[in-house]
Amino acid sequence: MSITNPKVIDFWAIPKDPPDSLLLVMTDHLEWGNKAEQGEHLLLLQEKINSYIAFIEGGQIYTEIPGAYGKYPIIQVVGLYELPEQAEYFMARVTETLNDVGIGFKFELRADERIRNI
Repeated sequence: MSITNPKVIDFWAIPKDPPDSLLLVMTDHLEWGNKAEQGEHLLLLQEKINSYIAFIEGGQIYTEIPGAYGKYPIIQVVGLYELPEQAEYFMARVTETLNDVGIGFKFELRADERIRNI
C-alpha cells in the first residue's frame, strides 16, 4: 500500500488527541528525483489524495470506518524523503483547499524510517 495504489486507503486511525479527529493515512516511499520525476510523483500524490477525498465526500468513510461519524477527517501523507520546493508548494495548496471544505491535511517526514529499514 502506498501512493502507487490510488484506490486503497492505506490505513486509518482515531487518535486520542485530538479525540474528535480521524486520520486517513497514505504512505509515500518514493524518491523525488529530477524535475520530470517530481511531476510524475506529484501526479501520483494528487490521484491518491483525490481518492481519499472521494472516500470522505462519498460517505464511505462512515460505512467503512466504525466510529467515523462526527469526526474531523485529516488526510496525512507520511513520506520518506524531504519535499522539494515544487512539492512543498503543492502540499500548501492542498492544505488550503481542503481546509476550506472541512478536511485537514498534513505531511509528515519519516526519513528516520528509511535509515532503519536499510
